[in-house]
Amino acid sequence: MQVLVLDDSDIMRDILVKQLLAVGIQASEIQEARNGAEALRKLNSSIFDLLLLDIVMEGIDGISVLKEAKNSQPAAKVVMCSTFSESETVKNLIDLGIDDFIVKPFSEKRIRETLLRVLSAV
Repeated sequence: MQVLVLDDSDIMRDILVKQLLAVGIQASEIQEARNGAEALRKLNSSIFDLLLLDIVMEGIDGISVLKEAKNSQPAAKVVMCSTFSESETVKNLIDLGIDDFIVKPFSEKRIRETLLRVLSAV
């Protein structure tokens, strides 16, 4: 199992990593990216089973990373996380192939349930 966590917030990445560890993912299976460019470099050098992507970031955003990931790693499961939750945007993300969308701030219970459900499909 290989997981990529993309978020420009150190705190949010830490929260997501802690939840991944809590559901049984090993620390050695988790890679982090602080921005879209870093995430794209990691996508080009590793195969991921799960991507946790923030949407809004400076430079390359999470939607651009999602599109590249779906082209290069179509089997990867994708969970988008954002404070921005406009229904049209979420619908477009579903059309692009995401597996779930989580609105920030989220509860530990919500992220854990989502991770367990998505990981059961990997």
